[in-house]
Amino acid sequence: MIAVLGAGAMGSAMATHLARNGEAVMVLATDRDGAAVQAWRDGKPHPVLGVVIDGDIEFRPLSRAAEAVRDADMVIVAVASPGLVPTLSALSKSATPDTIWVLATKGWQEDTLLSPSEVATSILGPQTAVVALAGPGLASEIIAASPTALLCASRSPEARRAVARVLSSPSMLTMTTSDIVGAETASAYKNVVAIAVGMAEGLSQRFTRSALVRSFTNARAAMFAQGMLDMVQLAEARGGRAATILGLAGAGDLYVTCVGGRNGRFGQLMGSGASTQQALRAINSTVEGIANTRVAVALADRYGLELRTARAVDLALRHELTDEASVSQMLQLFTDTMWPRYALPVP
Repeated sequence: MIAVLGAGAMGSAMATHLARNGEAVMVLATDRDGAAVQAWRDGKPHPVLGVVIDGDIEFRPLSRAAEAVRDADMVIVAVASPGLVPTLSALSKSATPDTIWVLATKGWQEDTLLSPSEVATSILGPQTAVVALAGPGLASEIIAASPTALLCASRSPEARRAVARVLSSPSMLTMTTSDIVGAETASAYKNVVAIAVGMAEGLSQRFTRSALVRSFTNARAAMFAQGMLDMVQLAEARGGRAATILGLAGAGDLYVTCVGGRNGRFGQLMGSGASTQQALRAINSTVEGIANTRVAVALADRYGLELRTARAVDLALRHELTDEASVSQMLQLFTDTMWPRYALPVP
């Protein structure tokens, strides 16, 4: 049996996918999942995904999770990053030595700067098999059985292969890697870069130097490229590999976050003139990139890195560079962020 912690968008999508694969699935709902569970019971669309959750799936409250975790061969953790520590702490005594813990939660802990796998290992024990999911996996497309490719990252060859086998289906390609550091670094930092790329897009709606310029496509592409370089820099500083950043976990997940994710949309709203709170109200969901940006800057300071994209987004968030008077300042910020890395000496 597979237990899924969290009935939000990703938890519901993973549960549905696994049920279609013929797995016995139990979803353990948190206190924040009341609307999702009620919609499932009433046969109504999921409040975030907008579709009716079907399939042979059992729902239980998280208060009854201990029994389910003891019986589970695999536990998929799909709670928001702030809920990771309390959720795992509450279940640590229920875990069995053979259980594989699969982390769909992405992003560092803001107080400790730990990645999800580091949190899981510190709470569940160093011998626990932990697998991090990475790559371009929008929940709405997973639940719709759209073609998807995901990366299963773990130091345990047996654990990552087992998770890849369970998730693999005609609609889902699964790949494996031992580079869990690179995969988790990419999963968090791509949110930061997506905000930066979104800001450049939002700025284009308010300020252009020519009537022919409408989208700042060049600037967005340059910011995307700088973000990839920064991501490689941070991953390597933490012991990860550049090849992981160039694959599904980095380039793949960053692309989908820019074009179809909350963080890219948040950045676009900020760039077009919304304050942080206005943008958050419009998104009406967690924007992980805000906390991820603060952690990225802290990690940059720890490792002595530039991380230009993180510092640009951090400055914009802290100083609310969104009003009309700040447009030229924001443009200068992006210019200063980008060009020094690419400028070549004149021969």
